[in-house]
Order: sequence, then structure tokens, then C-alpha cells
Amino acid sequence: MVSVGLRTAFNEHLFGEPEQDANTALTELDKGLRSVKIGEQCEAIVRFPRLFEKYPFPILINSALLKLAEVFRTGTNFPRLCVLRVCQQSEKHLDKILNVDEFVKRIFTVIHSNDPIARSLALRTLGSMAIIISDRKSVHHSIRDSLDSHDAVELEAAIYAASKFAAQSRTFSVNMCSKIAEMIQGMATPVNIKLKLIPILQYMHHDAHTAAMVRRLCAQLLPSYPAQNFVCVTLHTLTLLASETLVEIPQQLLLLLEYLCDSRRGVQAQVLSDLKILAVKGAHLWTTSNVDGLIDLLLDQPHLELQRRALDVLVTLAMAEAANCFTLKADTKLHLIWNQCCYSCDRSVAAKAVQLLVQLVIISSKQGVSTSSVPDLSQDAALSVESLMLGLCLAEKTEERELKIVLASAVQLSRVAGAEVSAAMVDCLTRLLLLSSGPTLVLLCQALAAIGDTQPSAIIPALVDIMSMLKKLTVQSNQEVLAIPLLCVLMFQTHASHCWSQQANEVVNEAIFRVDLWVAFRIARSATRYGHHAIAYKIFDRLLGHISTEHLYFWIQGLRDFTLAESHLSGPDARSTVSLMERLVLAAKLYLQGLSSLKAATSPTRVLQFQAEFGRLRVEFLSACSQLVQACRTLQTAPPPAIAHAVAAATRDELQRCGRITHQLRKSVVALRQVAEALSKLGQSAFDADPESLTNLQLQKQMALILAQTVESTCLRASQQGVMTAEDDLPMINKTVQTEHIAVRSMALKCVESVDLVRRFRDGNPDLKLINHLNVGCIMDCLKLLVETPLCFPRFMFQTLQTTSIKLAVSPQPRVAGEAITTTMGSQLAVKVEGIVQVTSSQRSSGRRVRAVQVTIQSNPTNPAVGPDGKPVESSVSMNKTVEPHNDYFSAQFLLTFAAAGLHQVFVETALLDTFDALWNAGPKAQLSVKIFEESGSSRTTSSSSSAAARVSVSATSSRS
Repeated sequence: MVSVGLRTAFNEHLFGEPEQDANTALTELDKGLRSVKIGEQCEAIVRFPRLFEKYPFPILINSALLKLAEVFRTGTNFPRLCVLRVCQQSEKHLDKILNVDEFVKRIFTVIHSNDPIARSLALRTLGSMAIIISDRKSVHHSIRDSLDSHDAVELEAAIYAASKFAAQSRTFSVNMCSKIAEMIQGMATPVNIKLKLIPILQYMHHDAHTAAMVRRLCAQLLPSYPAQNFVCVTLHTLTLLASETLVEIPQQLLLLLEYLCDSRRGVQAQVLSDLKILAVKGAHLWTTSNVDGLIDLLLDQPHLELQRRALDVLVTLAMAEAANCFTLKADTKLHLIWNQCCYSCDRSVAAKAVQLLVQLVIISSKQGVSTSSVPDLSQDAALSVESLMLGLCLAEKTEERELKIVLASAVQLSRVAGAEVSAAMVDCLTRLLLLSSGPTLVLLCQALAAIGDTQPSAIIPALVDIMSMLKKLTVQSNQEVLAIPLLCVLMFQTHASHCWSQQANEVVNEAIFRVDLWVAFRIARSATRYGHHAIAYKIFDRLLGHISTEHLYFWIQGLRDFTLAESHLSGPDARSTVSLMERLVLAAKLYLQGLSSLKAATSPTRVLQFQAEFGRLRVEFLSACSQLVQACRTLQTAPPPAIAHAVAAATRDELQRCGRITHQLRKSVVALRQVAEALSKLGQSAFDADPESLTNLQLQKQMALILAQTVESTCLRASQQGVMTAEDDLPMINKTVQTEHIAVRSMALKCVESVDLVRRFRDGNPDLKLINHLNVGCIMDCLKLLVETPLCFPRFMFQTLQTTSIKLAVSPQPRVAGEAITTTMGSQLAVKVEGIVQVTSSQRSSGRRVRAVQVTIQSNPTNPAVGPDGKPVESSVSMNKTVEPHNDYFSAQFLLTFAAAGLHQVFVETALLDTFDALWNAGPKAQLSVKIFEESGSSRTTSSSSSAAARVSVSATSSRS
């Protein structure tokens, strides 16, 4: 049987299944459902979740789930079990069912079966559908009756359904609270059933009265059932209940701290786990006395695992922004922790204690308080970190989890502490680097690279050791292969604003030729991100001879041309031998060649839209710069004509006295501002870009604006322009750029330096009125400074931490492709826009989330009608609506009225709004063709059913914006 459509292209999920449309896929699965063989029937059922993920629109999901409900009603228990699994896996699609009553009716029929297994399957299926049938009284009644069943399977299914409905329905929670309490307290209820019933109480937080009643019930259960499993389940239920109500957290903290003194280790472990939940949910509700109570247990606790759990709770509290429960005075109990725990014989306890100490240093640095009563903890933290790193790195057995914790703490400490502590951290890491191998070597390199990304000056003293390590490494083990790119990154970081020495250049070149092609590509990628394009060009040029696929060949060729262009602009050899104008022309030519290669590298599975637009805008910027250089040369090559004074007097423009250069400079300003605007639009379309990549685009935009403002302030508006300041001319640069990644920081510093250059010129020449060699010299100095700044390629050019896409469907759908919708002038056209937001991201990614989608619809006549006055009649319509996706699905409906007959084009555009309400033009577009006829006399006498009987077809095309 042909399965549901799965892509077989590069980077897709499964193999061997052809691409299909929704109707064909559903038809194939329907054949399987009607099969007499139960194996084929179940095989078709289990394929439905994949169908829902690929075509998650209500009309298909409604039809498919109704078919599954019919199989559930008429089939045997095994197909019913498969349908249950489909409902559980497709919970987020259940609210797209249109015929809910019919769907529930077919499932609910089985509840009256004589087979307890069938009844239990029906109960579990109904429980998995609680999100859409939460207030169905008939289902509530069936669950209540099934809780009295003597069949163990049916009883457990009823408990499952009860927990699902309690989480969704306030009515069910209130009505069932007394029933569940009676069963828990009843003597006839088995112990294992009671343990399964108690967790249902955690969902009964829909109103304060029910939550208080549940809390009283659980408080009575604790002394009545002192067994360890009962105490653990009850405390955990109370904790989850308090985390939802929030107002009960202080009371729950006191209860947990009371049971923390229980002698049973299992109870203490459960209490510490619950305390961590409350530390995440309500850190602002913790008090100093709560922390002191936890520290008292920690200091008196002989079990190392419980010590680690207690420290983990304190670390979670310290990392919370809203926490205000730590007292950093010298005589507090916190100081006893690192004296006892930071140097513990158990490495996991010591790692957590060091992590807590570093977090307290961060809190102290944010508060900015360091007195005799509040001592500086950075030196103590540095000693603790160094001692633990030495112990972990020199141990016979590598403890990676603890080593990652202490290395992350070392990186954080180096960022918040002073230069002395940072130097000590780097020195310790470098010494351990020379003695390590295997996974430890890779982790140490990662820690040094993390420090060098924000503090490259701290890595410079270790440059000699890094080069010696890079020389020593071979490629005999996988870990050494992973360490070589990281060591090269350290070399790139230290040379971000320094010239390469011959020895450093030789070491990196030797390392590049020792590694395989993938590692070499990673090194080249890092080199482009730090602005070392000459090294990247060598690697890309080497890779070209070893690539077998066509698309990858053109991708690498495009990158090679880009890096060669940048090396001509910023390379020291080119700057000393080739003029600025020649370098600009050559770089633009190479970028154009690279763009041609990128277009050839594009494939359906890898659309290089951002990369191509990035290269195109770089070409436009370089062209604008070369145009500006030519305009500046015009002052020497085309002096003002004899009639310049007359032209200036006639146009009332004093700058016309300067001749042709005025017009050329104004054209350059227009071109530069267009580049800045295009870069801004590129940033708005890059929803999935990381913050560093967006900052990179902002800095490039700022470079174009600085050049435009420099020309305007020094030449075109010399008598009107006021004093320039860095704050006025760098409005888009965040203040944190100065302390962020070295790649964007170097570009930001050049922007500030160029503004200072122009400001000094203005202050030194306040009386300049017309364009002369001084103005032009200032423009050229500023231009040279910005153009020769190494352009660091953004990370988004190579990697994306998440991928956000929208599947858009516009109805009505076309019957025949290429035709247009036909309707009359007196009627309205209903347009429904549906979409699915699909996001794929790495586990460590914390990228942007889509909060809402803005749908804009606009209709324009192809041939606008002309009025009696000879002017076009305004008949365009534009509407927009902002909708919030529910379970990634959104829909918007519009009624369009057309004022003129003829052919109209209807454009549908979507834009994304993130959690900060920032608008991103990253959604797809669709287009409809609508043909409007003038209403005839006979049709006016009829009702609107005449227009409803008209044949409707749609021609819709979707393209990614």
C-alpha cells in the first residue's frame, strides 16, 4: 500500500515514500481502513499522525478522525488501541474537528459494551479528547460509574480519564473532588489504587475553594498514611497544586522544610525535588528563613547525594532573576557552605557548591555592593574553581558532567570579575590544556573560546601555548580532530584586531592541511565569522577540488568568491599596493560572481535566500562607495563651470556653485540610504536569525547611514548641520555591543571611530560653507575606515538555531488551475486564510517564538477605471487582522467588496509578531485572481442565490517572502 506522502529529498525524514497531495494520501489510507485484513487496517491507522503533521488543516483532520471513530465503533480491540494511540499523539489537532458531536457519539457507543477491555479503551480515548469535550456531562457520568468498577483495567482507565478531565474542566473537578476523597479514605480501596488517585488532586486548582479543600484533604492524609510512598505522592501532589495557585507556595515551603527533617532518605529526596519545582515556579516567594532552613539541613546532611540535591535547589534560586532571599554578609550561613562543600571529596557536590558561589558573585556584581559587611567573593570563587578544575582534569577518570559545570562557572566568573581574576582563569585553563587529552581537551578549548569571544585580550598571554598545542595535535583520535577547530578559533579571536605574525600564520596553515574536509570547512566558517577572509579563501579554494555534488560545489565556490572579495578590501597586502577604487571595483565583481554561484547552489530543500540577499546588498554597498569615491574625484576632474553662480542664484541653492560634485554627492547619499533601508528589511525578514547576526546587519546598516550622514553634514548641509554626537548617529547600536562578541564589537568600534573622526573635523572647521578639498578629504578618510574594516559574516549565513515556516491555505480552492473567481459587483467575496506555524529548533535553542500572525489582504484592479474627470477611480481595498495561533493553527476571514468591474488581483501577505510584539516580514504570500461582472437587469430582480450559483474557481500561488 502506498503510504502518506513523505518527501524523499535531501534532509527530509523518511525514505521510499512518494510525495502526495492531501486527498490522494487520505484516499490511500481509507483503502487500508476498509481492508478485511486487520494488519493492513492497523498499518493504515498508525500512519494518520504523520498525515496530520503534513496536512494539519481542519477539513482533512475532521474527515480522517471521523473515519477513525467509525473504525473504533465497529472494529475489534486492537484497532481500537491503535486509534487510541493516534488520538494521544494528535492531541493538538483535536480542536480542529468540526463535527465533534458525531465524533464523540461514535466513540461513546463503545462505553456500553459488555467487554471491559473495550470500555477501558473507550474511556482512555475519551480522556485523550478531554481538551474538546471537557464539559460533556454524559462522559463525566460514565467516568464516575467506571470508578466503581471491579475490573482493574477499567478502573485504571477511569482514573486516567479522570485526571485528563480534571485538568480541563472546573465542573468535573468540583463534582469529583468528594468522590475521589471518599475513595482515597475508604477502606475498600486498594493501596495501589489510592496511590493512583491522589495525583488527580493536583489538577483541582480551577478555583480557590476547591484548591483549599484539596489541600485540607491532603494535609489529613499525611499523618493518616505515614508510609513513604504515600508521603512522597501526597507531598508531590501538594507541590504541583501550590505551583499552580502560587498563593499556597509559602505554606507549602514550610511543610516541605518540616518533612525535610524526616529520617527516611526517599522522603528527603522527594522533598528536595519538590523544593526545586517551587524554586523554578516561585523564586520571588522564598524568604531568607526558608533558605536558612535548607542550609541547616545541608550542613548536617551526611549523605552526599542529598547534599548535591540541596545545593541544586540553592543554585536554581540564585539563578532566578526575581529571587531576593540571599544575604551576602560575612557572618551568614552561606559562607559555611563553600568552606564545607566547595572542597568536598565528592566532585558532584563540589561542582554544585562552586556553581552556587559563582552565582552569588554574579548577584553581588549586579547589586554593586562591596563593603566590609558584604565582602568580595570573586577571589574565593576563583580559588574554588581552580582547585576543582585541577582535580577534575588530572583525575584518572573523566567526570564530564562535573567538568562542564565548573568550566561554565569559570567562564561566567571571568566575565563578571575583574581583569586579574580573568587572567588567573585563562592561565589555569591554559596550563591544564597542555596536560590534557581526549574529551577533557575539547571541553577546555570550548571554555577558552567562550572567554575569548567576549574577552580576547585575556587570551593573548596564552597565545604561545595555544600555538604549541596546535602544532602538537595530530588527527589520530576523534577528540583531537574536534580540538583543532577550537584552537583555530582561539587564534582568530586573538588576532581579531591585530596583524598576523608569520609564525601564527604558518601554524594555522599547517593545521588546516592536517584535518579532513569537514573540519577544514568548520575552520573556514569560523574564520569568516571573525573577519579572517584570506585564511577562509585558502580553505574554500582547497575544498573545491574535493566536492562531488553540484549544489555543494557552487555553494563553496560562492563562499570562496565572497571571501576573496573581502580579503581584497581589508587585507594588509592589498591595502598597501592597490588603490581604494580598484579594490572596490574588484570586490564588487567577485561578489557578483559569488552571487551567480549561490543561485546555482539553490535547491528545493536548501533555499539560500538570506545568503543571496546578503551578497546582493554587499554589492550595492560597494557600488555606492565606489560612486562616492568617483564623486569626490569630481572636485579635481570637473571644476565648477562659469555659469555656476548664475545657476545657484536661479535655483536658490548655494551648493550649485561647486558644480557637478554637488549632484554626484547627492546621488551617492540616495544610494547609501537605499542600501541601509534594504539591510533593515533583510533584518526584518530574518525571523530565525540569532541576535548576533541581527546586530551584524544593524552595524552594516549603520555604516551606510554614517557615510550618508558624513556627506550631508560635511558638504551638503554644512551651514545648517549642528554638532554630531555618537549617540545621535548610532541609534541602532545597542549599548551592550561594547561588551558582547568580538566579531560585532570590532565593527561597532569602527563605526564609533568614524563618527568621532567626522565630529573632530566639524569642530575644527566650523566655518566651512562650500565643498572643498577639506570636506572631500574627511569623507574619504571616513569611507576608507569603514570599507577597510573586516566584514564578519553573520552566523545565520551558515547555521540556523531554529527554522520557522508557515503553511498557508487560501479558500475557496481552484477547480481548474489558471482560472479566476467570477462574481458580480453587488456581492461580497468571502476569503478565508488558514495557516500552520511550524517550528523546528535544537534542544539548546531559545529562539524567538511566534505570538501572533498579522494577515493582510489587498485587492487592486488590473486596469483601474477612469472617472468623468479623467482620473483613475480609487477601487483598491486593504484590510488586515492579527490572529494568535492555537496549537500552531490560525485562521482569518475577510469579506471583500469590489467597486468596479473587471479583473482584480487579491494579494494575501502574512507577517509574524514575536513575544515582544516586534513585526517580522517573514511570512509567505498568496495571490488570487477575481473577475467582476456588472450586474445585469435580470439578475438585479433575483435574490443573492443567483450570485451563489455562479461558478467559482481560484487561481492561487504561494511564494516565500
